[in-house]
Amino acid sequence: MNSVRVLLLLTHCLVASVVAAGQEPFPQAAAPTDASRVVEQMRGFSMQQSATAPSDGKVDPAQRRRVAIIKSLRRLGEGALPALTRALSDPDVQMRRNAALALINLGGGYLAEARPRLDIRGVTPALIRATEDADAGVRAWAAHALAEMGPGAEPAIPALIRLLSDQEEGPRNTGCLALGKIGPAAKEALPALREALHDPGKDVRGFAQQAIEKIGRP
Repeated sequence: MNSVRVLLLLTHCLVASVVAAGQEPFPQAAAPTDASRVVEQMRGFSMQQSATAPSDGKVDPAQRRRVAIIKSLRRLGEGALPALTRALSDPDVQMRRNAALALINLGGGYLAEARPRLDIRGVTPALIRATEDADAGVRAWAAHALAEMGPGAEPAIPALIRLLSDQEEGPRNTGCLALGKIGPAAKEALPALREALHDPGKDVRGFAQQAIEKIGRP
């Protein structure tokens, strides 16, 4: 994961496909009574959408499955959060990645029929722990999920500052993104963000500059 552009592109590909697929027949979505069962549907499967769409414009079966899972989780609402919290610490790295990506979708309010956004602040402690995951993808997705909380992610500021020194560019990018979304409350991050203006990654430098501007607003 060398660039947040790829990270964000993959997320928005999933979002766009969710919206586009809304008019298509889906597999039967799970009833909103068993969050663990819905989350378990992500095991052995990647919720990360390919950046390459099918040439015929149709939604492939894997994407239909992703959309059905997201829609089921949205129906569950905050009742899905405990199961997703557990998935963030699952031994399977793919499950941890999937949980973070699902939280990005739930907290982002991307699907028109499921708005407003779901309040995912209850998962903040688990997402903070996930920013220290051994897998760079989990760290980056976790920071992205925190970014969807905006100012509500204030308790994560120290963890996000630490991400600015991550060895991988993806977590550094989304760390900057989340700090910028938090806004003025993240003033303690300004020294680290100014240091990030000299990061070897062009995207990191750009997101650091944006975060500085957002934090500095009155």
